[in-house]
Amino acid sequence: MSDKPLIQQALANDLGSLIMEVPASNAIPFIKVFWDIHCKEWHGLDRIRLDKYYLLFRRVIYFSFQFLARESWDEVYVEAYMDMLLEGPLNPTDRQKPDAIRYHIIDLYYDELEKVLEDERNRRGIEDIKIPMEEINRPLLVLSKEGSTKVLRNKAKEALAAHEEVQL
Repeated sequence: MSDKPLIQQALANDLGSLIMEVPASNAIPFIKVFWDIHCKEWHGLDRIRLDKYYLLFRRVIYFSFQFLARESWDEVYVEAYMDMLLEGPLNPTDRQKPDAIRYHIIDLYYDELEKVLEDERNRRGIEDIKIPMEEINRPLLVLSKEGSTKVLRNKAKEALAAHEEVQL
């Protein structure tokens, strides 16, 4: 990745948007492989380039939610995506999964969801979009109860509480 911010942003966006180019039946496996590779290689990354990867992760989460929106929040895709997150980067007990990636996803999860919902509201011209929020909350609920560290459990609880506060 380049050291110039605009090039970094464009590249992260282009890479994240690949999710939208993959056939729907292959999207979740595609995202799974992305997370598997990044979790496995995380500790070998050059520390001065972490921000570039964090931006890429943000875009992947955004486009993952965009994919689910494009598929009308189909319960099969939503459940498969949430299962993939829990088996992959948000696994509550697998110490091979980097905490930094877990924490970053927790921090941006609801922000990126809200961006996608706002895009949907603007595109459709309607205010109330029905999404399976219970299923979407599941990864953070699991982390808040089963996370391997107190810090992880608390971070998930804080994100859930902040999101619920915004929803009121």
